[in-house]
Amino acid sequence: MASSESEIVQWIAKQGLQGSSLPALLDGLSRKLAEGGMQLWRSYLALPTVNPLFRVVNSTWRQGVAAVQETISHEQSPTAFGESPFGSMQREGQETRRWRLEEPGGDGGFTILADFKKAGATDHFASLLAFQNEDVPSLPGLVISFTTDRLGGFTDEELAMLGRISPLVGVAAYRIALLDLAANMLDTYVGMSAGRRVLNGEIRRGVGETIYAALLFADLRGFTSLADTMPAEQLIGRLDEHFDAMAEPVAARGGEVLKFMGDGLLAVFHIPAQDGSPEAACAAAVAAAEEALSRNRAVNERHAAEARLDLDIGLHLGEVFYGNIGSGSRLDFTVIGPAVNEASRMEALCGRLDTSLVLSRNFAEACGRDVRSLGRHALRGLSDQRELFTLA
Repeated sequence: MASSESEIVQWIAKQGLQGSSLPALLDGLSRKLAEGGMQLWRSYLALPTVNPLFRVVNSTWRQGVAAVQETISHEQSPTAFGESPFGSMQREGQETRRWRLEEPGGDGGFTILADFKKAGATDHFASLLAFQNEDVPSLPGLVISFTTDRLGGFTDEELAMLGRISPLVGVAAYRIALLDLAANMLDTYVGMSAGRRVLNGEIRRGVGETIYAALLFADLRGFTSLADTMPAEQLIGRLDEHFDAMAEPVAARGGEVLKFMGDGLLAVFHIPAQDGSPEAACAAAVAAAEEALSRNRAVNERHAAEARLDLDIGLHLGEVFYGNIGSGSRLDFTVIGPAVNEASRMEALCGRLDTSLVLSRNFAEACGRDVRSLGRHALRGLSDQRELFTLA
């Protein structure tokens, strides 16, 4: 059944309240416009975002093909917007603009519009929508465009409707983008599992749960002396390389980096409550540790002319409190407990024991690997000595 403009408006409003993703928004809108009789060839929606990996996210719908999403990295095509039809609109203060591609010179000299014309497009309508929210300056607005391949292009009625619905699409996209922004920031700064818990309402101080988990505590040896001799900007770049070496293997094996602490990190490998078996988590943690050590050695080799930063790792298995800790106005979603302290104390013995990897007894018994004993050792703050292990 053909969709009327009022039905399309209601659908957009519902997406603003309940929509899940920008591709779904663009895909549903494009299909409804087509069902209403508009001969759409292509539609497009893009907006900047706040993400350490990419600066722009866009969605493209093609006639007969579902909308797909693409991300543009911070380094990729930094001048693309300014050289695009949207950049021209911004410089000229235009909120909407039409290019009649059928006419001579109708592409305005823009390569992308010339390519559309070669592919059979006849008319192109674009909107530039500003958000102007001072609290979120990194989301200044979005762009949306519609292209047809109908002979004669869009009708006057179609252009008028596109002009009316574009701001509504902007509102719906803005709501979806803000939720994505919140989720991305929480995933980036507190970890994916912790971030989802915060979004699900676990935000009160002291709220959390006791979990059984494999813990990985990693720290760089020699960082303090390097910091005394290396310029700050160069030091941060070097440290980021070591953190990539540590953190990426953890994420690849299902672990979660909960926090970076100076020149080290704390990661957790969750053990599903319904399973209760630690073998898989410990196996993943020890594999991540081995890869981290290997990758860290490669970082040192790339910087052979500089001081080495060797990596030490402690692996432990135990119960921890996983939840909100802090002051009334500043909280941290992390893990605490004797097991965390013990993992830290174990890692601190690596240098003295001449090894880069130290395992507790219960971790060694669960990880499924051949190990050798390092003997019994006193851990700071603990009354009893602990037998420690490393891989055989």
